[in-house]
Amino acid sequence: MIAAIVERIENLPPVPNVVHELQDMYYMDSYNSTDIETVIKKDPNLVANILKIANSPLYEFSREIVDIRQAIVMFGLEQIIEFALASFVEDMVDFDLGLYGIDAMQFLKMAQNKSKVVTALVEKSKERFVLSNTAFLSDVSKVILSNYAKEQRIAFEVEKDISLNALDEVEREYLGTDSIEVAALMFEKWNFDQKMVELLQRFKERSDEIQEALYLARQIVALDGTLRKERGEESELAARLVRI
Repeated sequence: MIAAIVERIENLPPVPNVVHELQDMYYMDSYNSTDIETVIKKDPNLVANILKIANSPLYEFSREIVDIRQAIVMFGLEQIIEFALASFVEDMVDFDLGLYGIDAMQFLKMAQNKSKVVTALVEKSKERFVLSNTAFLSDVSKVILSNYAKEQRIAFEVEKDISLNALDEVEREYLGTDSIEVAALMFEKWNFDQKMVELLQRFKERSDEIQEALYLARQIVALDGTLRKERGEESELAARLVRI
């Protein structure tokens, strides 16, 4: 991999402890909205960012969500963790996706739809949690790659409805690496669950249901976040797409 990209990964800030605490809480036998709220309020900036995301046009609620307890009750822990991850990603580096021609809202839509797809495809809750977190963050490395390309004056043009799996091939052609390879290193840097790292490294083998679910999500979710279910018709999990 390109040394300059590896260096960027090494210089990334750590994931806030609050995010790890929320992820750990998911595996606890019992927790309630008060427990979640107590953890989140350790980071006032995270509270503000979660409320901003919850009130974004993606959800189109008729009334504003004004406090974190309300958001917790409405969305639940799994979605709150995704909001926390999105907040961290947006703050960690210069959030410039010019290489891909999309903005932060389209990127968030893409991440959330990948998570939504895999959640619909896999029924076991603990496996689904690892899978949904991995799917949500599987293209986080595009921020690193876009900034690198900008500095090196590298550019390519792709249609905004290109599948993410196909886009990996374009990235390798122009950048010498792809989003999945870089994201796996980012996961390791952030000390994420090793299951997440291994899934990201191996899902294109499509050798089990979990791998197939992530592959299918990146096949039918386009770069701009739109769904293209017809692209998944050949998958063994295609029949489950009616759940979305």
